[in-house]
Amino acid sequence: MIMRIVHSLKQKTVEQKEVKNEIPSLLALSNKGDYLWMKGIPESRYEGWFCKLKGDLYKIIEGINVEGSEPVSEIRNNFGYLTRKRGDLEEFFTLSKLSHALAYELNEKRRVEIFFDQRRSYDPGEGCDYDFYIEEGAYIVEFHNGIFLAIDCEEATDIREAMERYYPYDEKRISPPFSKKVQKGVSLYGKRFIFVAGESKKEVLGHIRKVFIREGAEESKRIDIHCAQQSLAGLLVSEETGLYAGIPWFFQFWPRDEAVSLKSLFTVSPKKAREIYFRIIEDTMQKGPAGTMNADAGGWAFKRTEDFLPFFSLSEKEKVRRMLKKCIEECLWSFTEDGLAISRPHETWMDSLRRDGARIEIQAMRLNMYKLAASLAKRRSEKNLYMKMEKEMKEKVRKRFFDGKMLYDGYCPRKKEIDKSIRPNIFIAAYIYPDLLSKEEWKKCFDDALKALWLPWGGLSTLSKDDDDFHEIHTGEDARSYHQGDSWFYLNNLVALVLHRFDSERYAFHIDKIMQASKEELMWKGAIGCHGEVSSSKELKSEGCANQAWSNAMYLEAVEEIEDLS
Repeated sequence: MIMRIVHSLKQKTVEQKEVKNEIPSLLALSNKGDYLWMKGIPESRYEGWFCKLKGDLYKIIEGINVEGSEPVSEIRNNFGYLTRKRGDLEEFFTLSKLSHALAYELNEKRRVEIFFDQRRSYDPGEGCDYDFYIEEGAYIVEFHNGIFLAIDCEEATDIREAMERYYPYDEKRISPPFSKKVQKGVSLYGKRFIFVAGESKKEVLGHIRKVFIREGAEESKRIDIHCAQQSLAGLLVSEETGLYAGIPWFFQFWPRDEAVSLKSLFTVSPKKAREIYFRIIEDTMQKGPAGTMNADAGGWAFKRTEDFLPFFSLSEKEKVRRMLKKCIEECLWSFTEDGLAISRPHETWMDSLRRDGARIEIQAMRLNMYKLAASLAKRRSEKNLYMKMEKEMKEKVRKRFFDGKMLYDGYCPRKKEIDKSIRPNIFIAAYIYPDLLSKEEWKKCFDDALKALWLPWGGLSTLSKDDDDFHEIHTGEDARSYHQGDSWFYLNNLVALVLHRFDSERYAFHIDKIMQASKEELMWKGAIGCHGEVSSSKELKSEGCANQAWSNAMYLEAVEEIEDLS
């Protein structure tokens, strides 16, 4: 199977490629919190059109089938709308920025079948039933859970035919159920179809007649950068202060993921980035959506302070100083043991693993917080105190974690045990707090880590390839590979940036391979124009979440600095 992928600006092809043995998908995002994710035939229950209604994400349309259409032969990203070709048939998909609306258009009149599985995103049960009628010239689908759908087209007929849909992608990801009953809901006819979802009939009828225009993006020098910027910006939710961690299944605000993404987000939406930054630092001990604390959210947010301070007013800087002081006091009281920063089980970014005790990247974050606090201190005595805390902790971290050649991943103060598992977290530590080691010491550690973690296609595994727990194939929702083999694109991009900072000539091969692999995945694999979550170690693939915020953000940050685009 061969499919053509095109990235287009102002209807002009800028970059294109034919891909073999891949099933790329189209993914459109709306700052209303909605998304449209589609392949030729639905392969996952997370595909379809989803809208954020009643404080949750609801599946409105399960699938769209054009009668007599051929398989998908081309996907075109127009940066504002998406196009799909099936032989001579062209389909156009546009999500509204102002309402929960989808415009679906064809280049010729056809009969179109709309499938329903109307439910909350995570609900594994059957979709709810509906009533179908005409009101004020629009076709109304009134779902029995209080969600309304208005349809504007030439004609529509209610079919309401139950069928079983098999989801091979979910089975591959070990994400049950692998099949479920859906409804072939309505049969439509025409060339242009407008769908508006809402919480009331009045709401959907109020938007159904509004003008809906397809708009592409302006010119751009770099399509890969344009892709990453659009995919990151699309995860912002306009009516809330937050950034989705990823679509289709991480549609929550994860403080850690947001904090990592803030530097690049500031270039995309400065106002939103500031709002999110202050939301995070005002409560660095807040729990994430899964009910556990992000032990590194505060550390990442205060690292981002370095980037934001020049743009802050005096009152904002004072607020940062107070919040940082409060955070340090809370950390010293609740998360410090033997002078080291500790975290509880499943609280670091590798949250499928326990990784409790003292972890190397968490030490770097605490040290950076002390350094920042000293720089912001108003009184000499306060400045000296933080400098002393930084110096003493730095000595302790070096003593417990560094043997002269290797920087360990973890240490348990109570048991006085070292975790010598080789993981890529030392690169996060180097990014956050490069003062921990000398430049030459860091390079020795990098060399040893790269020997154990490097993947020939241009990435790093999350665990040494020689470790008994290493998994080279992504295991989906069965988390065996998640942090024990899978290669994370956000981390690969961060590693390239760190290697560039420490010795761009020495690590030129690794830097180039990483950035080439990330660009390949971003533009030509998975959801086209979106940077995914992970890849199997064995070969470069687009796996996990189709569009991940911190993957896009770290790609932008790495490209800008490595290629000196500032």
